[in-house]
Amino acid sequence: MRDVRLEGIVKQFGKVRAVDGIDLHIRENEFLVFLGPSGCGKTTTLRCIAGLETLDEGRILIGGRDVTHLPPGKRGIGMVFQSYALFPHMTVAANIGFGLRVKGVDRTEIDRRVRRAAELLQLGNLLDRYPSQLSGGQRQRVAVARAVVVEPQVLLMDEPLSNLDALLRLSMRAEIKRLQQEIQATTVYVTHDQVEALSLGDRIAVMSEGKIVQLDEPQEVYDNPATVFVGAFIGNPPMNFLTGRVRQDAGRLFLEGEGYQVPLSPEAAARIQAARIDEVTIGIRPENIAVSLTEPEGGGIAASVIVSELIGAQRMLTLALGPHTLKVTTSTEFLPPPNGQVWLTFDPAKIRLFDAATQARLAQLPKAS
Repeated sequence: MRDVRLEGIVKQFGKVRAVDGIDLHIRENEFLVFLGPSGCGKTTTLRCIAGLETLDEGRILIGGRDVTHLPPGKRGIGMVFQSYALFPHMTVAANIGFGLRVKGVDRTEIDRRVRRAAELLQLGNLLDRYPSQLSGGQRQRVAVARAVVVEPQVLLMDEPLSNLDALLRLSMRAEIKRLQQEIQATTVYVTHDQVEALSLGDRIAVMSEGKIVQLDEPQEVYDNPATVFVGAFIGNPPMNFLTGRVRQDAGRLFLEGEGYQVPLSPEAAARIQAARIDEVTIGIRPENIAVSLTEPEGGGIAASVIVSELIGAQRMLTLALGPHTLKVTTSTEFLPPPNGQVWLTFDPAKIRLFDAATQARLAQLPKAS
């Protein structure tokens, strides 16, 4: 077994609870990503798993073995840091094999495993070079090879791609995913980059203030954020939010706020009624808002154009809806007049409902039997 269990772990620095009572089961061979903004506790949680931080409460099990009080070298882990942390006076081969030499592994076995790791990371022709002779992407691959060569039970990665440019990050993401699938290592990955999290993770643990606020598969986290925070943090551009009250007009239900009325489905209205709340926040992704230059049949929501930006395969519009600002993505061919008016139609199936007070998503109604 190569699973990881965190049982009520707490790490405190003075009065700050950097990790606040986390319970988590990371499955064997899973690629789990800790995602969140700076200061949310994701790196501290990783360092607790690694044994680089001492827990104040709780315990950690790796492969069913309690490692809470074991030093890093006894935990069966490999770790890749944000900085490459390579020895500048050692060749690539020596850097990769360093951990094996420390463990006293036979020289022949070290050579075999170093060459195998170099092959996995496409470093075979660079083994005699020194770190100063390598590009950033090559150095990062050496750091990953050094971690996997010891054949760890668990591979821990702390923002390993943050020092690379955008093109290198793209290629290295693919490299890391391919490697993890090939070596079948339980992998825990820390990042503040939502694109990395969505593309790499089997599951994502979104963190805020030392707690996991949502743990789920990437598509579920994106489509159904558990809180307003998750919806605002994930997505580029992020989810749009509007807060208002439900009212009825001519037999139709609307969310009404300052400067707008958004039609609601009967199911959405029933969920709001069941929650017994006065104010509700709706969230909708920019790609789920249709935009047109003329008012659509059945009506639409008028908004004014603030900025129109070409972002590659899409055009992003920043729109004013009363005192609110929305982001909408559309095709590159859509060319609204500067400072002109457009009409919006929200996809009712894509509207997400949140309690305006707690900012938590409203529960689904039970299905009729």
